[in-house]
Amino acid sequence: MSKLSKQDKIDIYNNWKNYNISANQATKEYGVNRANLFYLITLVERHGIEILDTGYTNYSVEFKEKAIRRVLFNHEVADQVSLELGLSSRGMIYNWIRKY
Repeated sequence: MSKLSKQDKIDIYNNWKNYNISANQATKEYGVNRANLFYLITLVERHGIEILDTGYTNYSVEFKEKAIRRVLFNHEVADQVSLELGLSSRGMIYNWIRKY
């Protein structure tokens, strides 16, 4: 997947919400897979479009460890933890777990 610009993300969300663009159409047009598409839409639904204004965030070791523990020891779903924490990508938590 190529990295999407903030405007691409806004366009995807607006087209999904306001113009009922299909998931297949969005994945082809923007080169994003379905899981990432639905993650983006759910992220914006939960946190508002302002979540896209968040730039690079350097998360503390403690923050990452808490997120990892929720998945590994509390058996919470990684994507749900990522969404709740407002992580910009669903892959971040998987990378943290792999490094852990």
